[in-house]
Amino acid sequence: MVLFRHVAKRMLRKKGLWVFTFVSMFGFALVLSFFNSTSTLNASIGILDRDGGLLSERLIEEAERFGDVTLLRSTAEEDTFLEGQDIVLVIPERFTEAMFQTETPRLAFSATEGSDAALVEQALNAHLSRERQLLEASNYDLTVFRTLMDEEPSGGYTLTSEPFSESVQTTARTQAFLGLLSFVMMSAFLQFIPLFVADDRDESIYARLFAAPISPRRYIASLTGSFFAVGTLYVLMLLAFSSVLYRDDILPHLPVLTLLFLTYLGSCLAIGSLIAVSASNREKANIWQISVTMAAAITGGAFIALTWLPDSLTVVGRLLPTYWFNAGVIDMYAGRFPAQSLSVLVVMTLIFFLATALYLKRRPLTT
Repeated sequence: MVLFRHVAKRMLRKKGLWVFTFVSMFGFALVLSFFNSTSTLNASIGILDRDGGLLSERLIEEAERFGDVTLLRSTAEEDTFLEGQDIVLVIPERFTEAMFQTETPRLAFSATEGSDAALVEQALNAHLSRERQLLEASNYDLTVFRTLMDEEPSGGYTLTSEPFSESVQTTARTQAFLGLLSFVMMSAFLQFIPLFVADDRDESIYARLFAAPISPRRYIASLTGSFFAVGTLYVLMLLAFSSVLYRDDILPHLPVLTLLFLTYLGSCLAIGSLIAVSASNREKANIWQISVTMAAAITGGAFIALTWLPDSLTVVGRLLPTYWFNAGVIDMYAGRFPAQSLSVLVVMTLIFFLATALYLKRRPLTT
């Protein structure tokens, strides 16, 4: 218990990591708010519509919010780079048909240097996320979809009469924010235990600790328990901040989201423990935690939504907890309980803690 209190106090004194977390949250919220204010853009957008269906018409209408739209008539893609167009969007064939068949067709963007293409692309992809939600609400029925489409207010879909959900709002920004939080959270907690263990290794206090007697495994277990207690406070602060920013999208799902965050916290601590006991010095621990964090973020939907990642990346992402956290968020907003994501996160946590225990048995911290 003394070690538990000691660890918790030292954890709370890591002011740099706490500041990094909440400055990052505030910065992400500002960036995402800026992306969603792209209606102030005035880009010149050329659109080559190879589909001509209902959803491509709605996509073109959405693009008109961000600048002057010119419909291109060329059939050769190399001829679409017309002079005066800042951005060229190619809507593929069977776009509407594919969407109604639960597929996810990809849009092709091209742009001149210095244009606002990234902002427009982000906005139009967010629009497609809302379209998928509306399609799910209509059960992919064209007649029902048209009915719901007519009821669509500005800024989101309100479907109070639909069993799918009482409301299907613009959640793309909230999901993007939660994805970025998954990166911040892993980045922070993969540093906590390795840095703590590295400090104790540098101060040569293992001999005194383990003479108490405190075994290496009990020491790591105490670290993990302490970090989970403080991490729970950390998660509650994340949720409180998120609720202030995105109240309508967070509060209805707060119990499930809290469960996802706490399970994800356990996975991050398990990976951090394995890095801490296997890295022989601070520099190696830092390299490993950065590598794992970036790999998980890139392949797990922290930077780019899972629905837009290629299969080759998601195959790797499934081996790391960030993917399952963000997949759970997608299930949650689709009205499904994320049982699979929670189960996988729990199994991952147990596997990494077992690997940590086996490593300590083979190579104690004092060696």
